[in-house]
Amino acid sequence: MKAGAEKAARAVFNRELKEIKPTKEELEESVYSINQLTTALKRVVAKDVEIRVVGSVVRGTQLRGESDIDVFLLFPKKYKRERITKEGLDYAKRIVKEKGDRYEVKYAEHPYTRLYLSSLGVRADIVPAFKIDNIEDMSTAVDRSPMHANFINKRLSERQRDDVRLLKYLLKRHGLYGAEVMTSGFSGYLCELLIIHYGSLFGLLESASNFTMPILLDLRNGIALKDASLVKRFNSQFVVIDPVDKNRNVAAGVSLETLGKFVMLSRAFTRKPSVAFFHGSGFQSGRVRSLLASFLKRSGLSMYVIAARVPDKSEDIVWPQLRKVTEFVSSRAEKAGFRIYFSIPVISGKSGLLVFFAPDERLVSRMQKGPSVFIRKAQEEFAKAHADAIAMDIRGDTIYALEKNRYATLEELMRDVAAGRILGKRKDVTLRGSKLLVNSLPKGCAEDVYASLLEKVGLVSDR
Repeated sequence: MKAGAEKAARAVFNRELKEIKPTKEELEESVYSINQLTTALKRVVAKDVEIRVVGSVVRGTQLRGESDIDVFLLFPKKYKRERITKEGLDYAKRIVKEKGDRYEVKYAEHPYTRLYLSSLGVRADIVPAFKIDNIEDMSTAVDRSPMHANFINKRLSERQRDDVRLLKYLLKRHGLYGAEVMTSGFSGYLCELLIIHYGSLFGLLESASNFTMPILLDLRNGIALKDASLVKRFNSQFVVIDPVDKNRNVAAGVSLETLGKFVMLSRAFTRKPSVAFFHGSGFQSGRVRSLLASFLKRSGLSMYVIAARVPDKSEDIVWPQLRKVTEFVSSRAEKAGFRIYFSIPVISGKSGLLVFFAPDERLVSRMQKGPSVFIRKAQEEFAKAHADAIAMDIRGDTIYALEKNRYATLEELMRDVAAGRILGKRKDVTLRGSKLLVNSLPKGCAEDVYASLLEKVGLVSDR
């Protein structure tokens, strides 16, 4: 059974590789671009600064059309952090000379430069870091990146590099790839480590089909651990210890929801391998409004959309706040007696959207459960607090109060949310003065909302 499934899976993998693996011409262009870029940097960089190309291109795990270049400028430890940041930015800017080339300053732990080199047709990140041989000498998080590259390059076979590509593509198609907070998914480095640990993509998928929590992996020694203290130490049920830094969990950014979706995807694929799994949930850009309308009709749900005001800041800053506000509104609605089936925060252009899918319900009144009538003090306090109740009822030894609901419909509650009467502002997300739409969307947001809905509920089923 296993041999047959693995053979069928490999046939699928071989077919997909023809579509996602960089062509010979693309690989040659990447080598040429790297040589041109490093040559230009050598002309301006100090002699004691090492230029090191890292990332998926040199690891041989990049996807077709995604041959972006990551160049690290490795400074001696004698330099101060402020100096390497300043000089790193200066070196990057100095090689932007050709017409059409440009740069952006990006921020991670410290600033780095993203170059858009039209003359080469590539995008390159120029990252200043300290050159270290031992993790104990690390001063910034990016210092270990060259060590990651060394570890991966020594251990991945050519076939495993292709399996990493397939894994990345599979995860991308199902919205599970990317270490950004919006995705809470698998990073490229984590994909590489998982293929190394499980030997192959099929081996990973087969093992993931039977995952039980917690999952604790020691990549340096290639073993699964049973040390429950690691769960507490890393505050996570999914721990993949970084082989170059024992104090780091590479899987820290993967949410349980994302991991759960991956487990279900793995079960479905290993049961019946098919190329269909590599083509996502059927997103069709031109039909999103009709597809969304069809979803609402088939599910019998209504869609409530609050267009909140968010600042022009990085999505990594705004999105976690938007998610928390969405969770707060869902909790508030459920406390009022309404059922929220799905809630989705969406950033679309400059808009922050809180999207809720819920059944139409009219709750003029609802029952409030109280304490046992035999607990006198608690029963009397409950009766006093609900003195205006429409009726009281005793079920068994428990007292209930039938009260008029503050909101008869979810729409009424959502209008108070949009007006800022329930939550005005939470850090960078402002609800006061927001617009509420019911079963419709702001102009230009349909694709982002539908794509987010697919990522939320478009699981591969076990059927």
